[in-house]
Formats: sequence, C-alpha cells, structure tokens
Amino acid sequence: MEKVIETAGKSALTTAGALFGGGVGAALGTAIFPGAGTAVGYLFGVGYGTLSGLKAWKH
Repeated sequence: MEKVIETAGKSALTTAGALFGGGVGAALGTAIFPGAGTAVGYLFGVGYGTLSGLKAWKH
C-alpha cells in the first residue's frame, strides 16, 4: 500500500510541475510572440515542468 501512495504522490508532483510549467511557458510565449509563441512556450514549459517534477522526487 505504501508503494501505491508513493507512486501516486510522485505522479501528482510531476503532473503539477508540467501544468505549472505549461502555464508559465504559454504566458511568456504569448508576451513574446502571440499565437505561435503561446504554443511553443507551452510545450517548452510542459517539458521543463515535467523534468523539474521528476528531479524533485529523485532526491
């Protein structure tokens, strides 16, 4: 049971990082280049947020 809770917590942390990163990336992309910048910023943000979330629970 403890392993299930740990896995769920790790998944939630990674998902939260991806969503937060996507939001920040989209906002920055929109500020720099509306339209295409929003999409590109979102994708970079999701990638960065996911990696940050994974890194946070590896320690």
